[in-house]
Amino acid sequence: MTSAFIGATVLVVLYSLWVRRDTWWSRWEIGISSGIALEGCALVLLSPWAAQTLGPWLHRSAGIWNLQQLAGHICIVMAIAANVYHVMGRLADFDQMRTLYRQQVKWPARLVVPAMVAAFIVADADYRPDGFSTDESGGWSDVYWVLLCGLLLYLSAYAMRLLLMVRSDPRAKETIELYTASSAFALTAIFAQLSTTWTDTDVSSLVWLCVCVSVGIFAYGSARSWRAKAAWFTAGSRPIAQNNPPQPLS
Repeated sequence: MTSAFIGATVLVVLYSLWVRRDTWWSRWEIGISSGIALEGCALVLLSPWAAQTLGPWLHRSAGIWNLQQLAGHICIVMAIAANVYHVMGRLADFDQMRTLYRQQVKWPARLVVPAMVAAFIVADADYRPDGFSTDESGGWSDVYWVLLCGLLLYLSAYAMRLLLMVRSDPRAKETIELYTASSAFALTAIFAQLSTTWTDTDVSSLVWLCVCVSVGIFAYGSARSWRAKAAWFTAGSRPIAQNNPPQPLS
């Protein structure tokens, strides 16, 4: 069942990337497209297929299990950071956005990700069938999961705050609602995964369900948003009046 969820979600991601194929040259849209692509890569790298196919080969090459899952987790971090970058562009001018992004997103990630990698290597966990399965090795593995989930919680909460700030913009109300729903499922997945650090319960099926729903909603919402923008230009429709503009970042 998990593989079916992953496969269906990857198809939605590919559909979204195809719809948004012209956005890679836009400074204002590349953040979302990059986030979708990174989420798709993460799904593949964290899947049981990657554990069975790439896992043994990487173990023979590097002597460490689950390296593809480490890469998948880092892709998730990068995807959320890219999404934050996109939403920031709606709330601040480019110079202010770069400063805020560097201070509040890039530096926390630069501090935590190397610590994650170090904890992952020291833990030297055994083979895991997928990127969210529970192992009972404890110790440094728990440190790794706490660091990863803590960083994801921080970035997801930051993204949620930005979404709430732009929710008053009538031009993107439905898209923002979809993104907010996606963030809610992502937070549920993070809390569920974090709970495995102090319980022996394997909740990987629940985590995968929430992750796939989150990525699917986000990818669909992004494709829908770009189609609406493209239709606006081709149809020559008049813009919607913006009575309540979003508040700028402080």
